[in-house]
Amino acid sequence: MRFHRLDLNLLVILDHLLQGRTVSETARILSLTQPAISNSLSRLRVHFEDELFVSVGRRLEPTPFAKSLADPVKTALEEIERIIITRSDFDPATAERDFTIVCSDYVYSAFLTRVIRRLAEVAPNINLLVLLNSEMTSPLLNEGQADFLITPQGLTFPLHPHVPLFSDDFSCIVWSGNAEVGDVLTAEAYLNMRHVSVTLGPKNPRHIEQKSLDMLGIDRRIVVFAPTFNAVADTIIGTPYIATVHSRTARLFAERLPLKVLKAPVPIATFTECLQWHRNKDNDAGTLWLKEFLVSCARDF
Repeated sequence: MRFHRLDLNLLVILDHLLQGRTVSETARILSLTQPAISNSLSRLRVHFEDELFVSVGRRLEPTPFAKSLADPVKTALEEIERIIITRSDFDPATAERDFTIVCSDYVYSAFLTRVIRRLAEVAPNINLLVLLNSEMTSPLLNEGQADFLITPQGLTFPLHPHVPLFSDDFSCIVWSGNAEVGDVLTAEAYLNMRHVSVTLGPKNPRHIEQKSLDMLGIDRRIVVFAPTFNAVADTIIGTPYIATVHSRTARLFAERLPLKVLKAPVPIATFTECLQWHRNKDNDAGTLWLKEFLVSCARDF
């Protein structure tokens, strides 16, 4: 499509380049060849009568004029996307649609597995791609590649709307064969035990549980950092270790594994998981339906 003699498809390429991507990265993402991207850049330079990008080493550095285009181009593409995805109605019983959700493995195990069971009944042709939270979460949401993000309150991203889903607190789990731990856990015993925790990655914030303990000045002896929340439970079995985990998953773990669930002997803050989506999808009937479906499932959670 052309508008004022400019092929609007070129703006998509310009947007990717303005985000700091190389010609090869842009070609891979858009399923084009590198010569096609280079040719498109040449056409953009002719239209705007500006070099747009100059080579600095192996990088393309935008000119001042190109930098001034960054926000208007992104806004224009977002508005076009808003128009394209808008639908007058959405019938979940017959709709064929793919949705991408980003969340933690805790949210997936404790909440989304229940959602999926209900979704299979009411919307059998809807497909879900679930990705774990990572350093890619922000660009996935901001660029509209993720339809929904489920994350603790306080960790949502600005500019995009969100609603609360459900709340949870923390419990302790130990191996049921650990004879040193009875039915009641004291604060002294808790502090003297060796702990298993979870690592959220070097660039991710501290977990809620750790923040609460830090505020109390509690220093635990953590001997294992598991890669996921779910892996913590398997790590505990057959050891004298203890872990402080989300209460909802603690109960799920205990149903399937030889674990004992105990009340945490130190005060740890409760938290609320929130549902967030891209602001430009507020008018998309499918997105609105799934949002309400997720919220409805959370009410019964």
